[in-house]
Amino acid sequence: MNRKLRISQCMIVKNEEKNIEKALSWGKNIMWEQIVVDTGSTDRTVELAKELGAAVYHFPWINDFAAAKNYACDQASGDWIAFLDADEYMEEKDAEKVYRLIENLAENQAPYQAVITNWFHLDAGGHVFMGGIQMRFFRNRPEIRYTGRIHEYLVDGGRELAASEVLDACEELIIYHTGYTAQAVSDAGKTKRNEEILLSELEKRPEDADVMGNLADVYKAMEDYDQAIEWYKKAVHVIQTGTAGPQIRNQRMSWTFSYLLDLLRWKKREEEEILEVYGQAVYYLPRESDFDYILGIHYLAKNHWEKAAHHLGRALELFEAYGSLGVGQIVAAKLMKIYEDLAISYYNAGQKEKSVQTCVSYLKENPLAMGVLKVLLTAFRGEAGDGGAGQVLDFLRQLYDFGSLKERLFVLKAAKEAGYQSIYEAVWDLFSPAEQEALAGLV
Repeated sequence: MNRKLRISQCMIVKNEEKNIEKALSWGKNIMWEQIVVDTGSTDRTVELAKELGAAVYHFPWINDFAAAKNYACDQASGDWIAFLDADEYMEEKDAEKVYRLIENLAENQAPYQAVITNWFHLDAGGHVFMGGIQMRFFRNRPEIRYTGRIHEYLVDGGRELAASEVLDACEELIIYHTGYTAQAVSDAGKTKRNEEILLSELEKRPEDADVMGNLADVYKAMEDYDQAIEWYKKAVHVIQTGTAGPQIRNQRMSWTFSYLLDLLRWKKREEEEILEVYGQAVYYLPRESDFDYILGIHYLAKNHWEKAAHHLGRALELFEAYGSLGVGQIVAAKLMKIYEDLAISYYNAGQKEKSVQTCVSYLKENPLAMGVLKVLLTAFRGEAGDGGAGQVLDFLRQLYDFGSLKERLFVLKAAKEAGYQSIYEAVWDLFSPAEQEALAGLV
């Protein structure tokens, strides 16, 4: 490669033949070198990695993710390291963004030591179900290495990187993660391995709330929900007693409270217990929007519309105020659904004006949100019966370009699904006879 800046792509792998090609392809054009450290594959992972041009090294698995990752970093000769797992990737168009961003840092001698990006989890259908942030691009300095045998994270000389040393590129860059699909998290071998590592860590650090939360995640993946709840509660107790120590990190604390709240809701535990955990969560992390989202959908499921509207609205307010930088990971991934649920809650609580306002504020930025538009049309129909088509259509013209075939079709479909016949007919009349003939029977 004839590039001035050298980026070393590193990863550790074991039996990743299904993912390795994509993992080594998305950023190939910007990488100085690609380093794959195998920890004991028995499939074609190593063979495929070599065919794709990567330098392959072998590291004996010692139940320590940080040790394996640090070994990979030690092999890198680039100026910067890109450390994505084999089940992660970026869109190819973002690869050049990564290169230009890091190149700009080098040219301007910026003091940043690492870059954080969005981190979106995809389900089996390729849909985002949760978000987060990750630090996967960092300077190749021997002091910057991973710590933690599992759920490892970067430190610089043993200390966490300060905010002033990390460039926030979340608005520009996204890493997609496929490792949390139902099939992946239920891998018995991996979950058992993680359980053993974490139990071993607890023997050394029995008051480590980070480890307790990570262990609870393992039991949640195993579908041992009672055990998961027990360990999340133990982590919360350690946090409350102040013995968690400096090792407890806000992101891990947020996950602990969020997952505990969601399990209590899902398992239909007593309201008093759910509200107690919610109160604790808000006390320790008052900027976190996910807690109110979970409580909001708890009340939504019970048809407690006013309470649902209060908490869903508060979740959006917190997210707008503080974004998704370390908080709001669930809210970030479910934003459209939250607006839809909030509008439904307002509507059913008799606050139809707020329902309309909620829909409109979202549709102005994201007009092709089918669920939200259907709620808006339902609210309009509730006010005007099946009439008032002229006024409603005039209102919709402020949100949609009816000169666009795509947007006309979108509104037509929403009106049909919302059962708003007069609007359906009014929009249908906007199509030319030729268009109507072509669409006959399709919408």
